[in-house]
Amino acid sequence: MHTTEPCKRIQGLPLRLKAVLISLCLLFLGACGPGTADNRPADDAWSNDASTQRSAPSLSASIQSFLEEPMGDAQRTALERALDHGGKVSRTDYMAAWNNYRQCMVDKGYNAPPLHMVNGLVVELMHFDFSGMSDQQQMKFHQDQSACLEQESLYVASAYSDSIVNPELYVDLDVAMVDCLRRHELVPVEYTVAQYRKESKQFTDMTFDGENLTQQQSYERRRKAYSFDFSNPQVRTCVAGVNASAIADELESWRPL
Repeated sequence: MHTTEPCKRIQGLPLRLKAVLISLCLLFLGACGPGTADNRPADDAWSNDASTQRSAPSLSASIQSFLEEPMGDAQRTALERALDHGGKVSRTDYMAAWNNYRQCMVDKGYNAPPLHMVNGLVVELMHFDFSGMSDQQQMKFHQDQSACLEQESLYVASAYSDSIVNPELYVDLDVAMVDCLRRHELVPVEYTVAQYRKESKQFTDMTFDGENLTQQQSYERRRKAYSFDFSNPQVRTCVAGVNASAIADELESWRPL
């Protein structure tokens, strides 16, 4: 059996964290207490009818909230180091955190998880191949994976990605995505969250009944639902950090056992 688990966020924490905490097979990490969010009114037409709520007033404040959570010493040290650099996690600490997560899973008896990279960002979305695994084994796997993520990489990965794709710390994923596209001038100034949501729905709902398309052909066709250039490297960075489900068809499967 293959499953795909997207990443979003939990209330009070950055959106990518919500995904890991809730989405992965409904067993991830449990809920976090609500943070202090900054409700800012939309100051431009692009965000009309969308919430511009922020999970924290700054990257450093976001990291300070992360440090209140239980985690391993290496991850805590990396976050504390980031506070000395304006709340920005270094590339070295980012990759070290992911490698520590992989080793944690190996130490628990699993095959090393793949790290799918897009322009330097690890895509926090995974296809699981649970072939031959019992329900009990799958349950234990998700418990082990959530423990390794929380201990080794969860908060460092979120802080690093936020600094690149969502520095305003928007809680709404759609707002974060459009903001990323606009900041890098990848869409016209009149491009709105409403338009992005419409295109995302078309991407998700598109079907090809009666057409004998390969998965790759279907994926290429579906990507045309977006009015921006999906092959643009910076677009792919925004997608990888905010809406990785849009590139799920590119990801390799992980067979844990």
